[in-house]
Amino acid sequence: MTVPAAHRIHMGIAEAGKLMALKGRHQEALVKYRDALRLAHGARAPQIFARHYLHCVLESLEHLGDHARVAELAGAAAEEAACPQPTPFQRRDRAHLLERRGINLALAGDAAAAQVVLAAALAQDDSLGLSRAVLEWLARGLSIDAHRLAQAQRRHGYWVVRATTRGGVV
Repeated sequence: MTVPAAHRIHMGIAEAGKLMALKGRHQEALVKYRDALRLAHGARAPQIFARHYLHCVLESLEHLGDHARVAELAGAAAEEAACPQPTPFQRRDRAHLLERRGINLALAGDAAAAQVVLAAALAQDDSLGLSRAVLEWLARGLSIDAHRLAQAQRRHGYWVVRATTRGGVV
């Protein structure tokens, strides 16, 4: 499949952002992701690109520790993605947005709201092992230990930008 030149440009910029993110340079990555979003919109790229870039933005904000902002943005995107008869992609996308919101609510210290949101994420996609694990921790009254959470995030493939994924929309 040949990718139109207009799409190769925003894809390349987003990939540059991912490389920066992998190096821990999340502020710089955010600039690239925002440029990629703007160019994708201007090129009338399929919605899947914008959704992927949004997840990249949320991820870099999360790495920067801006949990309240991530929870807010992921919640707004999840509400925007709600529709009466979602496609499998829309359902999975919304579930991942809810999961990210719930994880960040928990990290921000709002365990009660995190439980509600993570349960909603599982209702959309019951394969979200991280949501299930964190819900179990919260139900037991456990605090969210950063080290244990980081291990679970890696184990459950929570991160979109990771060294094991290369090119294209993940």
